[in-house]
Amino acid sequence: MFIKCDTIKLRCNYKYLKEMKIHFNIQYNSKNNKELGRYFNSKYHPEIPFNLYIATNNYHQSMEIEFSSKILKEDYQKLINRDTIRQCLENINKLGICTIDVNGILKNAWIIRADVTEDVDLKLTDEILNALNQNVGNYRRFKWQHYEGKGITFTKDTKYNKEEIKIYNKYEELLKHSRKFVDTLPNRNKVMDYFYGKTRFEITLQNETQIKERLGVGTSIKDFFNATSSAVREQFDRVFDVSKKDLDTSKCKGYDEWCMAYLLDYFNGDLKQVEQSLRSSNVYNSRNGLAERMKKFKAVKQSINKKENGIIRQIRNML
Repeated sequence: MFIKCDTIKLRCNYKYLKEMKIHFNIQYNSKNNKELGRYFNSKYHPEIPFNLYIATNNYHQSMEIEFSSKILKEDYQKLINRDTIRQCLENINKLGICTIDVNGILKNAWIIRADVTEDVDLKLTDEILNALNQNVGNYRRFKWQHYEGKGITFTKDTKYNKEEIKIYNKYEELLKHSRKFVDTLPNRNKVMDYFYGKTRFEITLQNETQIKERLGVGTSIKDFFNATSSAVREQFDRVFDVSKKDLDTSKCKGYDEWCMAYLLDYFNGDLKQVEQSLRSSNVYNSRNGLAERMKKFKAVKQSINKKENGIIRQIRNML
């Protein structure tokens, strides 16, 4: 399966901006008042209900274009991939704001940022959200927060980069934040039906270094969209402990056995470590008392078992 994206930012030579059909804002050098470049931002143009940013840089003789998969309009659900990237660029030309050299960009541009995406048939329930929270591999490294009230985000900030995975109800997100865009589609019902029951898993590759490291490819458009690495699954594995198992305490009789079960879990079922810990803590003053307790620990160990966390493993297999 080849890589798919919700948003990308690419960079190329500014010569591929062939014509500006409407006014582009001008950026000036504050020291000498010379023109640095020009830019268009769709957030100032309500008639374009999706993200589109085009900017030239005279000093670097470069152009950056950032757009979301909504540029595909009625084909939005296909996302940005090796089969739709040309269509994305051609649709920019159809907006009537400028003319870009599609062939030149496809041949010579490179990707500098991307939101890599997987949409899976999964209803994001409270049970699943709880399972995700409980199975973070290193809770001190990855911090979580609710995403738009419809999902969850796990983030780790490092010195140079930020690692993040967003997991959210795509159908609800469209209803809440993209209704204006959806209403422009001639096949709006078909698009919404596609996303109904879908959960989106999304990671952001923030720069060229992350793209090369995570995908193992170059950043040219051809190399990038021919990548087959499952970057979303790999990030999922970084955040969540797929091998973690749940403790089944259903057979414990009373609070005493329940506490012993969790103590066994802490020591991974190693009775020797349990005994050494109890002995070193001087909980028991006699050998007989400790020996009797260890018999109980042995019995509890035989009555409990640890089961695979099927939810986490099931989700991983979908990615």
